[in-house]
Amino acid sequence: MSQTVVELFEEQVHRSSVRPALRRFHDGIWEDFTWTEWWDLSERVAAGLMECGLAPGDTICVLASTRMEWVIADMAIAMAGAISIPLHAATAPRQLAKVLAENQTTMIIVEDPVQLGKLLEIQDSTPSLTHIIYLDQDVLIESQRGGGDFLRIRSMALPADIEVLSLDATGARGRSALSEDPRFVARRRREIAGDTTATILYTAGVSGDPRGVILTHSNLGAQVEALSALQLFSRDDVQLLFLPLAHIFSRVLYLAAVGYGMLSVFGRGPGRLVDDLAEIQPTLLASVPRVYERLHQEIVDRIQQRGMRARLLPAALEVGKTVSRRTQGGNRVGVFLRWEHRIFSRLLLEDVRQWLGGRMRFLLSGGAPLAKETAEFFFAAGVLLLEGYGLTETSGVVSCNMPDDFRLGSVGRLLPGIDVTIAEDGEILVRGDTVMKGYLGEDEDRQDQMPRAVDKDGWFHTGDIGIFDARGYLFLTDRKRDLIVTSTGKHIVAAPLERALCDHPLIAHAIVLGEGRPYLGALVAVDPDGLLQFVDQNEINGDRPIRQLTTDPRVSQELRSHIDRVNNERSTYEHIRKIAVLPIFLSTQNQMLTASGNLRRAEVVQSFEDIVENLFEGGSMESFLLNSEVSD
Repeated sequence: MSQTVVELFEEQVHRSSVRPALRRFHDGIWEDFTWTEWWDLSERVAAGLMECGLAPGDTICVLASTRMEWVIADMAIAMAGAISIPLHAATAPRQLAKVLAENQTTMIIVEDPVQLGKLLEIQDSTPSLTHIIYLDQDVLIESQRGGGDFLRIRSMALPADIEVLSLDATGARGRSALSEDPRFVARRRREIAGDTTATILYTAGVSGDPRGVILTHSNLGAQVEALSALQLFSRDDVQLLFLPLAHIFSRVLYLAAVGYGMLSVFGRGPGRLVDDLAEIQPTLLASVPRVYERLHQEIVDRIQQRGMRARLLPAALEVGKTVSRRTQGGNRVGVFLRWEHRIFSRLLLEDVRQWLGGRMRFLLSGGAPLAKETAEFFFAAGVLLLEGYGLTETSGVVSCNMPDDFRLGSVGRLLPGIDVTIAEDGEILVRGDTVMKGYLGEDEDRQDQMPRAVDKDGWFHTGDIGIFDARGYLFLTDRKRDLIVTSTGKHIVAAPLERALCDHPLIAHAIVLGEGRPYLGALVAVDPDGLLQFVDQNEINGDRPIRQLTTDPRVSQELRSHIDRVNNERSTYEHIRKIAVLPIFLSTQNQMLTASGNLRRAEVVQSFEDIVENLFEGGSMESFLLNSEVSD
């Protein structure tokens, strides 16, 4: 096994030197970079960073969206023996200041003037910062017909005590250093060991609060080694990367490409995904469930516009599900059923494969639970949508379904070299070389703090509840921390209630609360599209703030009726007595959702602490708070 990420990269460069490694859209065309070219670019940046004073073990933050320069910089940081701390481009200034301060970060790579502006806003809180390196010197901030307004770095008031330079200038500085000493970077990278910290990734973790997860070179190398043993990919594969590289899912995909030698293509952003799929014709695509669910719905909408053919859709999907279930059960698929499946696919769903570029071998889903009906829909269209499971603390993937060995609804079988056991309370525990070094700032001698995520036997406590079936497939059933114990001693699993609440077009997110309380309450976030549609259908004046719209009598009554339906299907002690409709939409921009679309529960509850308390107080309610009292 390759000990370090740099060794893994170096070995692939030797094997595949002139093969394309990276592709990007630049100046109106797609351009490729070979493995050797990637190596040279990263080594120059590494040398430039070292010339700027980056020492082994120093931390350097990367605040940028997914793009080719991101992986060039990441490998450069690794070559220099430093520690990368990637953050999502939507990171708020306050959070950025916290990360930079607790890591004593000396350098940061920012994407553009917008990200640089966040630093200028918090510069009094970042005394350790000495260098800012930017990727783009300007950014379009307002589009206009025939042009637009740009924000340019040269127009900003830059701090005098911090050196600000471009990534190209950093590389040029490194090229000069390497011309004088060709082994300038080589000596540094040879000092990197397997237990050297490679990266610190911030995640909600098992505690619910953002914490820095420390991953070593060996952790990441073990992850790539486990994926290689599966032979899931090949060096001829082409993957489209557009998920945030600040998160472990996308990071593993890029490192897997390094291990396998496959081509990674950086698209033009989520808004151009369909165009990119058609032009790139990838063989692999990985994304979060929300993307596939939207794609599923859009395809169904298109099919339903086809007149007579649309009437065949229910039958086509049913045949697809039957084939799927027989295949997964190891049962024979008869000739007639195969013929039906083929005909229906050609009549209704052939364009799905073409829309995905025409060469897609399979789709990968991770980051959140995938609806089984979504996976079955794509299977019916002849495209496998395979779900996997992993966490930042386990360096990514723990288990995954395979093209020739899958069961829809499960998260697949375990990766080689990874041990998993189910604790007495149903919690999934993971042990192996991929398990993190620890959390940043974790005190070795602490006595009174929360239990360690990694126990004395090396088991990482995931906080997820799961089971194995008889064939070794892992199924996720719940989150441990979602188990509510009311003051009456009742144990209630929150997840099914939250799913039921969200099974309405008006509701995007729901958090059921009641730990230590006499009854259950819920925070509800309205879905923007659902609210807009409801307003139009009911001829409500929509030109008002969300706070006013959600208290409109017709909206309130619709939500109340839905809560009553949810309650009527459950035992009395599971009834939701009160709900509060939040006065904002939840998004990544306001830091209430993760980049993969998951709810930041702790942040939401903390941000609306007064509303939460009002749910369980007997006093007066705010105008956007609905009572859903039931008589027992």
